[in-house]
Amino acid sequence: MGAVHQGFLPHGMRGARAMRVAVVLFIAALFAPLPADAQQQATAITRTEIVDTSSIRNGGDMDFGDILPSASGGTVVIPASATPTCAVTGGLIRSGLCRSPPFDGNAIYQAELRVMRPSGGSITLTGPNGATMQVDDFTFFATGATVYLGTNGANSRFRIDETDGTFRFYVGATLHVAATQMPGVYNGSFQVRITYN
Repeated sequence: MGAVHQGFLPHGMRGARAMRVAVVLFIAALFAPLPADAQQQATAITRTEIVDTSSIRNGGDMDFGDILPSASGGTVVIPASATPTCAVTGGLIRSGLCRSPPFDGNAIYQAELRVMRPSGGSITLTGPNGATMQVDDFTFFATGATVYLGTNGANSRFRIDETDGTFRFYVGATLHVAATQMPGVYNGSFQVRITYN
């Protein structure tokens, strides 16, 4: 589990009605392997491996930073990247941390991972006095020995090219901020489902 750290607004923003959107997304991963292809002999032989869920780790929380709302509202987008740069729309002013959480794990060399978006495709963040914001458009990406193969519907696909089976991918998303968004800290969580074969 991660923690929310209160940020500070830049000097020019002091006294403004700002909200802290240090959105901490606790992400639980279900690591459910698919059975390998059956081999035909006198009897069918099926091979499968059960991988302990502790073999995948959340390396940090997603953080949209400090946001000063605008009269029209807007969005903050975090790309799935090791070094993301948050983009804003609608005249929002954003400062502070912009973080796309990494996920590390172990599977099988050259296995294909399928990473599925959260059920329903969006989550609700809850803030002060029951105020809410939506997060959607989840994206996943990797570089290096975890090869991104593309997206098919709700699934992003990767191939593990590290000989020891280790992998890493990043999660990005879009935060929707209303024009009348109440200032405060907003939190939420979602589940990422992972399968491999």
